[in-house]
Amino acid sequence: LASGANDTDIVIWDLAAEAGVARLRGHVDQVTAVLFWQAANGAVGAPGTLTAAGRLVSASKDRAIRIWSIELQICLQTITDHQCEVWSIALNAEQTRLAAGAADKFVRLWELSATATGGDDDPLATTLGEVPRPNGQGSALALNFARPRGVDFEVLVCQGSGKTVEFFRCHDGADVRRRQKRRKRRAQSKKQKKAGVDVADDADGDRAEAEDAGAEGDGGAEEARARAADELSELPPHRLAAKAVSMAWCAKTGELLVGLANNELEAVRLVPGGAGEEGATPLAIEKATGLDAPGHRTPVRAVAVAEDDSLLMSASAEAVKIWNTATGRCVRTIASGYGLCGFFVAGNEHLVLGTKEGHLELYDLRVGELAQQEVSHTAAVYGLAESPDHKGFVSCSADKTLRFFEFTFKEGAQQSVTFQEVGDKATEMIDECLGVAYSPNGKWIAVALLNHTVQMIFADSLKFYLSLYGHRLPVMALDVTSDSQLVASGSADKNVKLWSTTFGNCHKSLRAHDDSVMQVRFLPGTHYLATAGRDRELKLWDCDSYELITALKGHASEILALAVSQDAAFLVTASGDRQIRFWRRSQEQLFLSEERAKELEDRFEQEAEREDLQDAGGGEAVTLRASRRTIESVRSTERLMEILDEAAAMERGESVTIAVDASQNPCMRVVTYVNTLNASNIYEVLLALPFAHALRLLGYICRFLEAVASLPGSKDGGFSNGAKSAADTRLLSAAMTLETPCQAALIAAYVHHHQLAATPSARALVMRLRAQMRTLLQEQKDRIGLSIAGVGHIQRLLRRNSGGMGPPPVPVKPAAKAKAAAPVGGKKRKKA
Repeated sequence: LASGANDTDIVIWDLAAEAGVARLRGHVDQVTAVLFWQAANGAVGAPGTLTAAGRLVSASKDRAIRIWSIELQICLQTITDHQCEVWSIALNAEQTRLAAGAADKFVRLWELSATATGGDDDPLATTLGEVPRPNGQGSALALNFARPRGVDFEVLVCQGSGKTVEFFRCHDGADVRRRQKRRKRRAQSKKQKKAGVDVADDADGDRAEAEDAGAEGDGGAEEARARAADELSELPPHRLAAKAVSMAWCAKTGELLVGLANNELEAVRLVPGGAGEEGATPLAIEKATGLDAPGHRTPVRAVAVAEDDSLLMSASAEAVKIWNTATGRCVRTIASGYGLCGFFVAGNEHLVLGTKEGHLELYDLRVGELAQQEVSHTAAVYGLAESPDHKGFVSCSADKTLRFFEFTFKEGAQQSVTFQEVGDKATEMIDECLGVAYSPNGKWIAVALLNHTVQMIFADSLKFYLSLYGHRLPVMALDVTSDSQLVASGSADKNVKLWSTTFGNCHKSLRAHDDSVMQVRFLPGTHYLATAGRDRELKLWDCDSYELITALKGHASEILALAVSQDAAFLVTASGDRQIRFWRRSQEQLFLSEERAKELEDRFEQEAEREDLQDAGGGEAVTLRASRRTIESVRSTERLMEILDEAAAMERGESVTIAVDASQNPCMRVVTYVNTLNASNIYEVLLALPFAHALRLLGYICRFLEAVASLPGSKDGGFSNGAKSAADTRLLSAAMTLETPCQAALIAAYVHHHQLAATPSARALVMRLRAQMRTLLQEQKDRIGLSIAGVGHIQRLLRRNSGGMGPPPVPVKPAAKAKAAAPVGGKKRKKA
């Protein structure tokens, strides 16, 4: 597996060992595409087969394409034909053509040679020119060679950043030669016409000859550049419903699946066209099924939970969606205005929505239609708050007004709900209103304002009560506890402040997020506060002790909306990434000390990775180690150093502070811990090991190998007949632990090569280690080879006895066997 990232590095991974193999560094900007180049094998007897991936092609925003050798871990060739960022690359099925798409309006093509050396005289990739994208929109974000079913040619699919997917037909060798001859004939006829028109006198004859020679030279250069146009011809494009983000080709169904920017999936089927009809294209494009119903197309701006926690409302720019909280399925989609806030009306059959246009909309969920719409505000409605008695609500807007409304419930055969404004209660505020909340006891209304303050007014008389000031930027959200004792306000200054509703004093100011705080909600019946911000995190706070309980991550963009269930069993967040996430409360206890330790580990991990980053200047292609230092590898190194020190102290007869098994040999204790290291972190652990401890580790490994070599039965390469002896069992168990100690010895010798070469006392140890490792590893190799040969022989016997197919024959009695072997027709059967 190969991966490229924003750190300009390419990492090669071994999926079987679950460890990195190499880190290739040479690009100086973000790596946008990586692709394995499987060169065709020219071995006799296996024509057309593909060998293991030995080369890698990478593209980057630094306008370069690099071809790497995975075995040698070097850059073989750098292609710098582009003048802008390279976004995508693709290889055809024969692995002989490389196509690249960039931020311009062209697709460039190269011819690949698997037998080339990569030098200037023998390049791996030879340019064939470029093909224009007349219908292209933006950068070519993805390229893919596809073979539709029912046609005998490949198609190059190009996905741009716009609403168009382009298709190019790939011509075979005969078609390419035919197109080249036709192009040459057109060039010659054009040249002859030009020569016939231009009639010059003797004085201008030399000038005309020079112009003809120049035109001929230009034609030759154009011919070399136009070879890509001979191999690729444009097909009709396909228009999508929205901008394309990604695409994938399915060879089994012959369909192209495109992910759109509005959160839809659109499938396109490529079928053979009308080849016999005049003017028909050889490939037809049909729109297949797509997925466009469940999710939102634009960022979700508001969420609300029903009174019985059975339904969830989410609003965005194009629609309101109703979800079942138990199954997570969308049960209703209703076209609406740009919803910014909303709530369920009592009974959960209606909902009220405030829009960006300043409208208040009432929807009947039973039929999924708009029941009432009122133009109550002249600017965006940023907040709606239902009264505690569920008989009305208040709205706040950017037009600096609070407006109050009452519900009218009609009973009978046709039950309906409507709302009317209470005209004499409209209140003018001093600045734009960004949020509003009722106190559960019904006494106050809290309003968040653009002037960095929170104004509290009496709910009955609408007179001023308190002004809560202290934020340095606008207050984005606020909420009141169930006991009406605390008010929480979240601001764009990244702080959350807790206020007393009695005197208006600030109990505590919490540095809650690394970016603006967008939503705050108290859990019902508690003083636990949930906050969400633009830093993509959801945090839970204890407002009595002012401590952070936990931080939850998962969104890929800023969190814009937050809702809490009535029993606080789950939280719902909505983000600019068009995702709605449910966070359910588990039954496990949460300990703050463990959460703080987890945060420290994450911080140490980031610091360890930051210190481990190395910058290669100038874009020089180099090879680095694939792994990175982590907090786990640092702790493993420290633990290994402690074990080495304890083992040395035990050998000297000193007391060990940490309780260990006194009967365990110090050497075996060290080797046992080395065997716990896995392939993903053993290099980093030994890389950080000091030279003195590394020398001590090599000594213990050498003693372990000598002990394994001295075990009975270790020289014969096998076991004696009869029952296994205790010595054979010990030998087998010891041999099974040879891999990791030998790997650790090689890594330690590689890392500390210069110190070992400069230390005379270490040379004898290295020579002893080399002799023991070679002998034991050769024995293991012979034993494995013998086992493989034995298993292969058994497979051949079984295959021969079963006739190469089906289960082995059922054994028969000797008499029946003799009867079955009797000759037929007087002829004797030869014995195999």
